[in-house]
Amino acid sequence: MQVWNAVDGTLVYTYGGHSQPVLAVAWSPDGTRIASGSWDSTVQVWDATNGEHIYVYTGHSHPVDAVAWSPDGISIASGTGFPAHGDVQVWGAG
Repeated sequence: MQVWNAVDGTLVYTYGGHSQPVLAVAWSPDGTRIASGSWDSTVQVWDATNGEHIYVYTGHSHPVDAVAWSPDGISIASGTGFPAHGDVQVWGAG
């Protein structure tokens, strides 16, 4: 997963924690963290200011294709949308 500068298009960070393609990305409400959901069935949380890996959530058994932060930044909702396996889980943002 990569983060680019929206003004000049330069690469800011490359996050390399997922073992398969990333399907969903969401910024925390305060802009300091990024959560990414992947085909590898994990959600990873990154520090958006320095690129550090913060946490990996492994509660899903199918690819994660939706990620959203709670408005207060305390929780993350992540979901799988595959037929007959779809679920949403809410967990502490780490």
